[in-house]
Amino acid sequence: MEFQPSDNLKQLQKADTKMLKDLIDVFDKYNIHYFLIAGSLLGAVRHGGFIPWDDDLDIGIPRLDYEKFLNNQDKWLDSKYFIENYQSNLQYKYYITRVYNRHVTVKEIRSNDTTYASLDLFPIDGTPNNKLLRNIFIYKVLFYRMLASLANYKNIDQHRNRSSLERIFITIMGFLHTERWLDKNKIYNHIDKLLKKQDYEKSQYVGSLMGAYRKKEVFKKSFIGKRACYKFSNFEVYGPENYDGYLKHMYSDYLELPTIDQIKEKRHFEIIMEK
Repeated sequence: MEFQPSDNLKQLQKADTKMLKDLIDVFDKYNIHYFLIAGSLLGAVRHGGFIPWDDDLDIGIPRLDYEKFLNNQDKWLDSKYFIENYQSNLQYKYYITRVYNRHVTVKEIRSNDTTYASLDLFPIDGTPNNKLLRNIFIYKVLFYRMLASLANYKNIDQHRNRSSLERIFITIMGFLHTERWLDKNKIYNHIDKLLKKQDYEKSQYVGSLMGAYRKKEVFKKSFIGKRACYKFSNFEVYGPENYDGYLKHMYSDYLELPTIDQIKEKRHFEIIMEK
């Protein structure tokens, strides 16, 4: 028995796939060095497109090209697309940049919140080559990332699987109302400075510490190599040249499919597409 995505999930995947194609056309035109990362690369390698039950796309861009794109996005993007990050919108929750399609509305059924179809852009930064210094750097960034989460306490996922100690800590921080005395954007600015200090070109290990997998997001830069093309739906996208090394680092046995009982769609939503 195979997983069958809902009609809404199929619609969202189709809209996101079109957005990906439009965006990489811009990247290729203006020589922005990008590559698929995390589950998006896994989907391209294992499924030739989306993981059937997934609903988002992740793109990594080395820091200099990431900043180049942000500085020129108003000129380069079609008017139906716009971007947001903590610098462009003071109320924005995340450090990373999200590209939105204003023609495709996504309505969360559980929360009744509405947003637009989107994909995520992650700046890829260097890290110290010395192992000890690299670990100190990683945990320093993760510490500030934790503070940013506490500053944005209402956005913490209370349903996520966590250790008992972590749950107790989050509960205590809730009583202390950390969102009242921590400034998320000041913390993000500090993280931004820390990340930008690292020289991507000279680094042996690179990654995005602001991604969902935290420390695991740091990987050998040699995995990227000269990049390679992978099929995604009916077009090709760039990904790390050594996809096997990268995906084993991220997921171990990445070719093993979960059972149908283990699969569930991340969100329940309704798609509204402008004609």
